[in-house]
Amino acid sequence: MSSFHQAVCDVSGKIDLFFEKYYSSINLCGPELDATHYQQYPLMFACTHRSHIDYILVGYELHKKGFKNMRFAAGDNLTRLPYVGPRFTSFGAFAVSRDNGFERNYVRKLCDSVISMLDRGEPIIVFPEGGRSYSGAMLDLKNGILGAAVLAQAKDPDRDVFLVPVAVSYELIPDLPYFDLLLKGKQLKKKNNPFVKRIMGSLFYFGADLFAYLPLFLNKARKKKFGNVYIDYKAPISVRSIVDVQKNRNENARDDFSAHRFSMQQVSSYLQKEFFCLYRILPVHLVSFLLKRGNDTAGKMETQTEPLIEKLRENNRNTELVSKLEPAEIVKQGLDILLKQNAISIKKEIVIRKQFIIDYYSAAV
Repeated sequence: MSSFHQAVCDVSGKIDLFFEKYYSSINLCGPELDATHYQQYPLMFACTHRSHIDYILVGYELHKKGFKNMRFAAGDNLTRLPYVGPRFTSFGAFAVSRDNGFERNYVRKLCDSVISMLDRGEPIIVFPEGGRSYSGAMLDLKNGILGAAVLAQAKDPDRDVFLVPVAVSYELIPDLPYFDLLLKGKQLKKKNNPFVKRIMGSLFYFGADLFAYLPLFLNKARKKKFGNVYIDYKAPISVRSIVDVQKNRNENARDDFSAHRFSMQQVSSYLQKEFFCLYRILPVHLVSFLLKRGNDTAGKMETQTEPLIEKLRENNRNTELVSKLEPAEIVKQGLDILLKQNAISIKKEIVIRKQFIIDYYSAAV
């Protein structure tokens, strides 16, 4: 048994207790996955990225489905954190540099490393948005680490390399209240800033995540604090079903990575559309969207939920949950989530207290 798989097995009881304590429910939604069958092939799960919880949440749910020796890409802002980083690495995390992610040589070496993992039969979880979305909107996908799936397919055209699109929707996330601090740190720690600013930036940048997650690790956060989570996924699809890697190869390119750039772009485009359709719209998304547009009473919002849902449905958005709820229940659930975060206050009218939280949820619509 792999040391990564064993490390997860050793703490599975604690992980179960963690999710049972802090989340109301975790809902895995998609077709049945035959782990034994698909682990015979190179397999990459491509996931949206909203929270550091994504890593352990998606990985552990797949672990329970029977997938073994999972590896997952994690930003070095996480893997370098004291205590947390080494623990994540022991569970199968491999670091992705936040500073060197756009450098050609770094990306090629990273892809080579990922291909080696795929060849060893290690399923990979990647987050092709390239980082958490601090705005709440879907980010444009990066070709970099996704390129490993294309290169693995090109390496053996007759062998299927499978991709699984995954989208995770949260009612609440620990990171959200600290995104402002994190973004300040990100600006200050840029290489061209003076040394003192870079130090301050690093303190803000890494400190934001410590502030967000320390209460959980110290067992100080409230029970069921983070509500419901939905993990929606599609059936595995082979890279060669998405794109003709051999036909698209540029024979005049300077290296193998560049030769397959067009195929990488096509795969990214495919996944972007899948993410958009998979990401589950929740009541808090609708309520925030309507609040941002000046609807300051529950009654006003109730009259507009059904037309909004219908418009989203026409655009192939995932309205499975909200379509089953009455307008009054949608508004109630959405307002409850915002009240828990002190994002609003309610008297005669609804008053926005934390605009950035409203903006974040609204951006998902």
